[in-house]
Amino acid sequence: MSSDTGKKACRKGKSGEREFIRTVYRLTDGKVELHRNLKQSRDGGDDLRGLKPFSFEIKRWARTSDALIRDWWTQAQRNARLRNKTPVLAYRVDKQGWKVAMHPNHYFKEDDVRGCMTMDVELFCQFLLDPTWVKDHAPAA
Repeated sequence: MSSDTGKKACRKGKSGEREFIRTVYRLTDGKVELHRNLKQSRDGGDDLRGLKPFSFEIKRWARTSDALIRDWWTQAQRNARLRNKTPVLAYRVDKQGWKVAMHPNHYFKEDDVRGCMTMDVELFCQFLLDPTWVKDHAPAA
């Protein structure tokens, strides 16, 4: 990958993170505030901070495929496991709305993307406003 291509991808990633943060803030009437993890490039880890039980992986791409989603989920799940958090994958493809994938840990192991449930960001934000739901999705200590 050329330096220009890498810089463009980095800019698009940052832009996607900011867009997702604004979307969640707007859809929750400002009740959920997420922030970019400015140390992620150097230290790795969550793309966003602000909601403790969740480890966010944010992707903003021109198009997607099952293979890309599988790779993104693997990254989200790996980051979450290192921090004892619940993985959340949020992604948006050009000319489409945000999608959020989470794993209910039923029927398939968490590292198996086939067990993920994908929802619109609007539904995800409704869940975020429910403190019981957030607490129920925190990983066991």
